[in-house]
Amino acid sequence: MAKQEKQMKLKVGDSAKNFSVLDYEGKQIRSEDYLGKSLYLAFFRNVECALCNLRIQQLLAAYPEFQKNGIEILAVFESSASQIADMEGIDGLPFRIIADKENKLYNLYGVQSSWLGVIKTMATGKREIDEAKSLGFEMRKVPGMKMDRMPAEFLIGPNGKVQISKYSSKVTDHIPIHQLFQFAPRVLVTT
Repeated sequence: MAKQEKQMKLKVGDSAKNFSVLDYEGKQIRSEDYLGKSLYLAFFRNVECALCNLRIQQLLAAYPEFQKNGIEILAVFESSASQIADMEGIDGLPFRIIADKENKLYNLYGVQSSWLGVIKTMATGKREIDEAKSLGFEMRKVPGMKMDRMPAEFLIGPNGKVQISKYSSKVTDHIPIHQLFQFAPRVLVTT
């Protein structure tokens, strides 16, 4: 049996990896459809992850700013399409969700797993854990859940090049949302 080749992490300036996948509703998503646009591509753990759902809520709250700045959002979960379809509030999300239980996109983008990252999250993430609980997202282990998956996020420019690359060292470690807008082609100036 051949050893699986480990994917290299993407760096700023690299070309984003091309893909063609289905979203959780079975509709095709092709990376080439986002050329000419800015794309925030976010890899999460799974739909049962309280901290991942907290980040989805943050993205949802900031979605009008994403639109104003011309940034599309794609969220990838390490869950099946049926698990995502059962997620509370999924019907109201204005951005697309990709089910990647087989880890094809995770592997393509070099998204890592880390038990040390889980330990760091539990040691330093009390504020985020409490915030997730206040929104109704409980920290719990679900059968089949991969607990050690770390998030990864990329801002991909209209030319298909990576503008921001973030491989998280803990589950609560994300690109600050305001930083994404600094790279957008249509950053609004408010007075």
